[in-house]
Amino acid sequence: MSGNAESLALLAALEAQDSLKLRGFTSSCGPTGGVVIDRWSHVRGVWHFHAPNYFWIPAGSTEPSYRTGSLPHAVDYTLTVISKT
Repeated sequence: MSGNAESLALLAALEAQDSLKLRGFTSSCGPTGGVVIDRWSHVRGVWHFHAPNYFWIPAGSTEPSYRTGSLPHAVDYTLTVISKT
């Protein structure tokens, strides 16, 4: 899959998570092709895909704080870490 396809797959997987929606989290495609995670219109950070990994860059940072090569792990990290902070 291309980076864009991977980002769209992550976006779809995150949008399917009702627990995120119930806590006010949304995800959308950003201008650079990443998946932007926000809560109540406050950006929490962006997932970027660069083969073969997903990189989480928190808002206000220029460096990734987490990396995974797995879509399920990116979703799990969003559910267990990003949405808890």
